[in-house]
Amino acid sequence: MRSSSWIRFTVVLTARGILAALLGLLFWAIAPMLLGWHSTTVMTGSMEPSLHVGDVVVSKTVTPHELRTGQVLLFADPDHVGTLRMHRFDTLNDDGTLTTKGDANPAADSTPITRSAVLGVGYLRVPLIGTPVRWATDGNAGALTALGAALLAVTALAVIPAVTDGRTPSGPAAGRARHRAAPRRPRTTAAVAFAVAGTIGALLLPAPAAAATFAATTAAPTSTLTAATATPVTALTCTSNGDGSVTIGWTYTGTAPERFTTLVDGQATATTPAGTRSTTLSSWDLFTWRTSTVSIRTDLTTTWTTTSDSTVRIVTVRFLGFGRTSCA
Repeated sequence: MRSSSWIRFTVVLTARGILAALLGLLFWAIAPMLLGWHSTTVMTGSMEPSLHVGDVVVSKTVTPHELRTGQVLLFADPDHVGTLRMHRFDTLNDDGTLTTKGDANPAADSTPITRSAVLGVGYLRVPLIGTPVRWATDGNAGALTALGAALLAVTALAVIPAVTDGRTPSGPAAGRARHRAAPRRPRTTAAVAFAVAGTIGALLLPAPAAAATFAATTAAPTSTLTAATATPVTALTCTSNGDGSVTIGWTYTGTAPERFTTLVDGQATATTPAGTRSTTLSSWDLFTWRTSTVSIRTDLTTTWTTTSDSTVRIVTVRFLGFGRTSCA
């Protein structure tokens, strides 16, 4: 084999190895979502050196009694409504709440959490595969463009033959060979386009740990607060809508609060004015398949709250942005 053939063989196999490694990482970052687990991108260095910025962490759903000190927990951030936090379970407090701490932080988190706020326990770390999510959040268009160009180049190299027979036909045979080879070009172009689109899209799938999964919309008048006891809402209902969203309704007979907060799997996703008795939920995930529990929290004040005993369950199925949320 000539030196140029060896170079071609090495380059093509290296490109295929890079794509195979990327697809393998993507598989482990995304496939557990089919089991209802959570895949989140690490956005800060608070868990260094255990977790690095850009890592994707797969969190397994557990029951409250399975939580143990030392576990890395994914939970609704008690200090920032609508966001997630991933820190280690540091201390079990006397009142049953949990104190968490980032491995790189000098002190524990100031606000404890309840066991019900925990969405999962870190089970698998996929290194750096979520870096494009961080770039997109930071608005780093240059890095994303360079990544896209690199993926295009690697994919283009990966789909060409690694070896050739080295023969160059001449005369009528050459014409027939060119005629036979022509139909391959559209297939090669389609393969490149498909591989690049699929890889870039998949790289952006794991949602950042600092972003809400659901969005809620409603329209209603506001009201004023009167001193009273916080009263939970009752009689939660769920209605599937034709646009792929669901409407959660409830009954409330207590004193008008400051707001109602919608909780999806214990995570605060949106707030609605005091006069509302319903909210609409829809998912913006690119890829997800999970069942969630929805409850409504009455916020009489910022710190004086109570959560409904009744809940409803919703199912969200989405692939590359297409799908729907429906009542379970």
